[in-house]
Amino acid sequence: MKDTFEFKELTDYNEYYKIEDIQIDAWGFPDRELVPKRIIYATHRSGGVVIAAYLNQEMIGYVWGWLGQIKPYGTFIYSHHNAVVREHQNKGIGIKLKHEQRKWALERNFKTINWTFDPLQSKNCYINLHKLGAICNNYKVKYWGYMHDELNIGIDTDRFYCSWLIDSSHVKKRLNNDYEDYTEIINNNLYHSIKTTSNKGILKVKELDLNIQEEIILVEIPIDFTKIMKSNNELAKDWRKETRKIFTHYFNKGYSVIDFIFDKSVTPGKGYHVLEVRESIDS
Repeated sequence: MKDTFEFKELTDYNEYYKIEDIQIDAWGFPDRELVPKRIIYATHRSGGVVIAAYLNQEMIGYVWGWLGQIKPYGTFIYSHHNAVVREHQNKGIGIKLKHEQRKWALERNFKTINWTFDPLQSKNCYINLHKLGAICNNYKVKYWGYMHDELNIGIDTDRFYCSWLIDSSHVKKRLNNDYEDYTEIINNNLYHSIKTTSNKGILKVKELDLNIQEEIILVEIPIDFTKIMKSNNELAKDWRKETRKIFTHYFNKGYSVIDFIFDKSVTPGKGYHVLEVRESIDS
């Protein structure tokens, strides 16, 4: 029997308990970190968006957001959760949920969806920046304070506060798989703001370059930061500290993160944030 997928706005309160189960399964949330179902339902009833993903009529994921209005973004959707149960992660379901959220927002004349994510989690960076086309020039230090879930325990919760300009040409290009080729940039050390060294596959920061004058800057991060957090917490803290310096410095210089790329020409591969100065991100 062929699997059937369905995405629909979650209107039935009787199903909202499943959202709590998904938080526990997807992120290893302890009870103290759970967002109660009644809070999520209340935001839905107040004009927010809750869209669930179903596989063979079983809920396996959801995306949740509400209305925000702060400078300089105007009125937007703040997207707080995009969760998929572990069994079905890395299958593109999270991206499909974002597409459904974008469709929902465009139908209601919203132009911007904002959310936060960890700039050291390469898979999330690739999805948010490369596949979806979000951009960022807003770095939040210790944004979520101290968290107790499996992914964040023991390290500062620095985050990118990104914007997804859902009707822009930049986003439309990404959704149509129209990407820039950064091969020459990757192979030129002039663009690398972090010089790294690797010993037995363990990537460490060697030095920072805060004086690059090029229009494009690369910021290398580890491919598997979660593995580093679990095996070498001090190294994870060092990565957080050093990349915090880089991003805050170049954001203050007018740069924005406009892409994230993997270099698969080397083993085990490398991951880079792409920073650029643009007059308009819609260009």
